[in-house]
Amino acid sequence: MNQRASLADETVIATPRAPKKITGENKIKNLKYLLESNIVAADIRWSIFVAACQSYRFDSCLKPYPNRFIADGNKNIDALREVVDKTNSFQLLLKKMEEQNFYRANEDVVDLLHWVLIESPEPRFKNVPKKEFDTVMRLVPSEVSADYPKLIFQMVWSPESSSEIKWNEFSKKYGSFYAYHGSRLENFHSILHYGLQQHMNKNSLFGKGIYLSSELTVSLPYSPSGYGWGRSIHGSELSCVAVCEIINHPDVKCQDKDSNPSRSITTDSIGGEVPNKYYLVVNSDLVRVRYLLVYCKQTPYRVSSGAVSWLRNHKVLVFIMSYLVMLAAIGAYHNPHAQRWWKILLRKFNL
Repeated sequence: MNQRASLADETVIATPRAPKKITGENKIKNLKYLLESNIVAADIRWSIFVAACQSYRFDSCLKPYPNRFIADGNKNIDALREVVDKTNSFQLLLKKMEEQNFYRANEDVVDLLHWVLIESPEPRFKNVPKKEFDTVMRLVPSEVSADYPKLIFQMVWSPESSSEIKWNEFSKKYGSFYAYHGSRLENFHSILHYGLQQHMNKNSLFGKGIYLSSELTVSLPYSPSGYGWGRSIHGSELSCVAVCEIINHPDVKCQDKDSNPSRSITTDSIGGEVPNKYYLVVNSDLVRVRYLLVYCKQTPYRVSSGAVSWLRNHKVLVFIMSYLVMLAAIGAYHNPHAQRWWKILLRKFNL
């Protein structure tokens, strides 16, 4: 069941590894290079991070968590969200990076962007061109047609890493195949850093583990649209589905009665056998995210200036001011003195 895509080389989110001590100017250079070379992937990665930040479950899904927002073992989520809210669209940031003293005025934003987009560990994001979408989707032979994603990214791991070497050894021994896994948008920050973890699964009808399917239509409902980053060029509502490679190990439960009848059921299942087109992985070392399918719902964010930009960034204040104006208008309408002056004003202008 081994199937692998042969994709043309595309731009990868990659910059030289950050040294232990790096100046603000170097951080800006790294970010500028990254945004100029692959703003599409950088925007998605940042949007996934923002979704985890804004989630009420941030304590579990925002892993890893930026150390600069941890004091005495306590996570200062309010301070982190404040920096996220201050972050301008990437197009606007690229323009502002040319200004003098940009780092001094935006140190917290630059440091956080650098941590998320450059200092974060593997995997890296590699753009898959639209002409190669079919190649990726054919990795999972599905019987039911489903909507194609707007974007696809390949997850790139260093072939010299110990985890990848171990994976290749298992793959040669047992073989591998591909399947889909759906999850909420805010979960993908942790998934992309640590992989799918069996202990994080809540669905235990057929046993504890990681649930995947050979049908995209089965996994899509588990990936509802979530609110990411309001200034994203892809829109604020996104959903992601992972295309995972699975080691064809006996511990991976599926319908395989001909060769191994016991493989279709787990000892802790309360729903019986694992259904057809489902896979249940009880060991997270046997599954790895290889591609990320991204679905976009809303109209992309567009940079604006002046009053429009101010109104967009101060929605709560505008709402409060509008409410106060409405209350004042109601009060004036019922005030006899205000009504008398209003009639005088109307007569003066012959209205």
